[in-house]
Amino acid sequence: MSVGSLDSTAARIVRGIEAGWPDSDLVRLLVEAIHEFEHRDDPLQQRDFLNEPRHTGDTGWDAALAALAVHLVRAAGFERVPSWTLGADRYSPTFRWIGLAPDSELNAFVFQRTPVYFKARGVMIDEANLVSV
Repeated sequence: MSVGSLDSTAARIVRGIEAGWPDSDLVRLLVEAIHEFEHRDDPLQQRDFLNEPRHTGDTGWDAALAALAVHLVRAAGFERVPSWTLGADRYSPTFRWIGLAPDSELNAFVFQRTPVYFKARGVMIDEANLVSV
């Protein structure tokens, strides 16, 4: 299924949260968004993809979407990040451990492996989880 935009990704995350999906399923939606973005050859289409998504109702996932947008912008070589990614509502007020309990013994490992744009927004996720195989 084509994601279409960060907003459609956010909508799917909301449905997943409401349905009680585990973080691993929600992370797959981020990976699908990465693929969708990478398959757009036109910079204008890429910028449209990066328009501000709706809020998910979960500050961690809102921050993750902003971090993903910044990651995609940097990978595409754009000079500026979308202004919406800099809003206070796009940063998690506490560390959000995607797929781990806040007191997991794996947290130090995941912290080291979290991409900088996610870490800066308080979202801890192993970079390997953002790559599909």
